[in-house]
Amino acid sequence: MTPTLQEAANLLRATIPSVVDLVFEVAPNVPLVLGDATQIYQVVANLCTNAWHALEGRPGRVDVRLEAVDLDAAAAARIAGLQAGRFARLTVSDTGKGMDAATLERIFEPFFTTKAPGTGTGLGLPVVHGIVRAHDGGIAVSSEPGRGTTFELYFPAVDRAEAAPAVGAVAPKAGAGQHVLYVDDEEALVFLVTRLLKRLGYRVSAFSRSAAALEAFRADPHSFDLVVTDLNMPGASGTQVAAEILAIRGDVPVVLCSGHVTDELRQRAAEAGIREVLYKPHSIEDFGSAIGRLLEPAS
Repeated sequence: MTPTLQEAANLLRATIPSVVDLVFEVAPNVPLVLGDATQIYQVVANLCTNAWHALEGRPGRVDVRLEAVDLDAAAAARIAGLQAGRFARLTVSDTGKGMDAATLERIFEPFFTTKAPGTGTGLGLPVVHGIVRAHDGGIAVSSEPGRGTTFELYFPAVDRAEAAPAVGAVAPKAGAGQHVLYVDDEEALVFLVTRLLKRLGYRVSAFSRSAAALEAFRADPHSFDLVVTDLNMPGASGTQVAAEILAIRGDVPVVLCSGHVTDELRQRAAEAGIREVLYKPHSIEDFGSAIGRLLEPAS
């Protein structure tokens, strides 16, 4: 996890304002974990972005620490889903506004948010929770109003043989400079996906506001090769964004991302001309493969 954390630190330091003291610390002898580096990066980006927002524009501090920890049966039992053993513990704490007990109980509910109307959908923490559970990990959260918030994420340790990449794993197809328009109201995902797609060889225009994304598309619709939009966003939903884009240029492939994919959603998306629906959180393999497939020339 250490290289992933270092890469996240570099991007976040370039993004978060200088009035925020962002401190990353990696303890010696952190164990290996078996996981998707891009999803773990997404967890760090989401939590640090939320911590920054909790400061509400005021100077403050965000601490990120990665260390080894051993949990006995009693300690593991206090963290849902964990068994006793050795873990890599990722801690993200802030000096922000904090949360009361009632809010703390609901933070992992889909669409629950403490943000003002029109400023977010509240998907960030449920996505974090889903990723951690998919890695057989657990989360502990503590917070008080006016005293900040601390997230502790536990990832089970593995030995070096288990942590080795799977033989025969298929990497996503590399791009060839195609231009992707990406829109999601979660800023952490905008940072993450921009990085991911550029690493895969695509050009990216990424936005956290649907209105700005639509304005960019209207200005030069033929400069884009593919559009990726989140479903639930303030201002306009992903299906509304897709409808406006396809009304301007009907042949552009559109991908819709959602944390709640149902058969009904897939049917509505297909009827609207959306080429693919992806579940959030998605792995680098799923996301990159979907984009590569849609951008392949017709045979």
